Amino acid sequence: MSKTSSFVKLVSHPGGRDDLLDALRSMLPAVQGEGGTEIYSFHLDRGDDNAVWIFELYRDDDALAEHSSSDAMRDLLGALGPLVAEPPLMVFATPSDAKGFGV
Repeated sequence: MSKTSSFVKLVSHPGGRDDLLDALRSMLPAVQGEGGTEIYSFHLDRGDDNAVWIFELYRDDDALAEHSSSDAMRDLLGALGPLVAEPPLMVFATPSDAKGFGV
């Protein structure tokens, strides 16, 4: 099976990126227990002080489904509602070539 990756852009209300990051960090303990989640990282957009990008890499589609349907994800989505200024941009992909992890 192929690995699955996702790129998610979240935009906070002006000046609210730290609150958004705090909410996202609440997922880290749950993600640590997900065997199929290989990378789950947050990135600050250099061109937009309100934007956070999330990069995720999963062993396969089943691992992504497990992550997406978790109680922790449900709780996070509820917490994000008042923190985001626009709908998330979500892109799902299949890694082709990479350095640093087996594709």
